Amino acid sequence: MTIGLFILITLFGILVGVLSGMFGIGGGTLMIPLLNLVFRLPILTATATSLLVIAPTSLSGAWRHVRQGSVDVRAAVLIGLSGAVASVFSSFSADRLPSIVILAVVVIVILYSAVSVIKGALGAVLVEEGDAPARFTTRQSRAIACVCLGLFAGAVSGIAGVGGGFIIVPIGIAYFGYAFKKASGTSLLAIAFIAVPGIITHALLGHIWYLGGVALILGTMPGAYLGAHLITKVPERAARLAFGVLLVMSGALLIANRVLTG
Repeated sequence: MTIGLFILITLFGILVGVLSGMFGIGGGTLMIPLLNLVFRLPILTATATSLLVIAPTSLSGAWRHVRQGSVDVRAAVLIGLSGAVASVFSSFSADRLPSIVILAVVVIVILYSAVSVIKGALGAVLVEEGDAPARFTTRQSRAIACVCLGLFAGAVSGIAGVGGGFIIVPIGIAYFGYAFKKASGTSLLAIAFIAVPGIITHALLGHIWYLGGVALILGTMPGAYLGAHLITKVPERAARLAFGVLLVMSGALLIANRVLTG
């Protein structure tokens, strides 16, 4: 890899990081097509390298959100730890599943989440400051919901190489009553936990492209910190609509990548 290409990847990483910090996603849906389509990496290597980048990126954005008070730390830890367990088993399954199956699962979940978020943003009376009423009102029910959410997000993360924010954020809004900023911050902290076991598993299996991953991380970490600050300036409705549009674009990008690469 030339120095110029290394710098170009890092600049792309800054963009991914900003979007990650703003919207509570790991950025895998943007990085995987880049690695697969532009650098011609096998889909498994692209997903594994994406996971390597997601952990430090999410941690950087989450740290800023914690300082801003926009993280439900207890929920994030429960989601993250249960997701980490699920991601271990799903990572081992990744190289046994056809790439078209992985793609189909991810795109379906992304587009469903997009429709849910956009519909909610257009049709609801939104709370601009603070949280809305939650569906899980007791401590026990919230804990169980967090574990179930983590298991689902972790399973998708380990297989598809994405952080799971496109699952955690919409559910955080719809069922936990979070304002968008809190859903984003909580998602990022959870993703930081979820990604680690998948990274270790893929590293042991030799799936990661480390040089490209380092180039991306150098951009995504400061980008995510900046993005977490920028989201505080965006109104609730606009943030939800922008997130929904980003999800639609991510799903379309993954499909286009599959079509172009055959």
